[in-house]
Amino acid sequence: MSHSLINLLLRNSRLVSMIARGYLKRVSIHNKVYICIKFRKKYRDRAKLRSLSGTKKEISMYENQLEHFIQRIDKKLLRYGLLGKQNWGAIDKVFIVSTGRTGTKFFAKFFSFFPSTLSLHEPNPSCLKLAVDYAQELVSYDTAVKTIEENRRVLGRSAKRLDAKLYIESNNRFFSLLKPLREVFPDAKIVYIVRDGRDYVRSGMARWWYTEEDRGSRLRADMFPSDPYASKWEEMSRFEKIAWRWQKKDGLINKNFQYLDNAIKVTFEDIFKSPDRKGLFEITRFIGIPDSEVQYHLDESKIGDKKVNTNRKEVIPKWQNWSDEMKHEFDAIAGEHMKLHYAYDLMS
Repeated sequence: MSHSLINLLLRNSRLVSMIARGYLKRVSIHNKVYICIKFRKKYRDRAKLRSLSGTKKEISMYENQLEHFIQRIDKKLLRYGLLGKQNWGAIDKVFIVSTGRTGTKFFAKFFSFFPSTLSLHEPNPSCLKLAVDYAQELVSYDTAVKTIEENRRVLGRSAKRLDAKLYIESNNRFFSLLKPLREVFPDAKIVYIVRDGRDYVRSGMARWWYTEEDRGSRLRADMFPSDPYASKWEEMSRFEKIAWRWQKKDGLINKNFQYLDNAIKVTFEDIFKSPDRKGLFEITRFIGIPDSEVQYHLDESKIGDKKVNTNRKEVIPKWQNWSDEMKHEFDAIAGEHMKLHYAYDLMS
């Protein structure tokens, strides 16, 4: 690609998106592969971009769009079997897992402020279908390992292109996949965030889960024939289904987490409700980030004062104000799991 065309793209950033969306669809597979390989080789050296004319903001915007474009190309190569297994080299890898509704979106945003860090929230493919199928034993362990490794090839290339020293992925879709995830990334650090199941239910009730409008690949008890609630599923209320979902997902995580090394468990409350944010600092120390750097980015970004991915409207009260019937329904489904694994007070 000529220098004049580079400048054209720099002046018209929409052109990059247009090329990525449409152009590659209109050429033959042979030309497609040729274009992918030539383009990828041409722009492997980021220094060429930095030497272009334009403001720092324009260059940054162009680089971001170019990175998305290259990722699209790599996905094409992966689809055609031309993107091989990636060597992540010296890049430190951290996976933050949970049942969901635990602030994982906050972590992706917060860690993006740190230098030489690629921080993502549920990147595509998020592995949700794989996690649901694997939980039901519809796919084998070897298939899960192979799928996770292939699904992260594009991101591995991206991390290396961006000169990232730290890759952080916050993704609650890995709830059943900790064992195959560890097989793919044996040196990765795992952070498991847990939250009081009653707060999870309240948060879930404010969303569309298990409504007629819900189109998500959500776990259901009738997916598991031996589950005690499989035959009762259709008669259960949304409240009961979400309580079941919390203990099922958390149970799947716990089942494999107990055998992991290089992993920590931190409570949602210690991260977001503790005055000194001791949970957050426990995570950053585990990753290896100095306290001073963490505090600096908290102060500068003010992100710690903002809620990320909050519910639009709560539809049931805080669990402390639940009726006796609601408390009983939750306790019947998830109370035993809460008592077995956590020190939350069930008597309040």
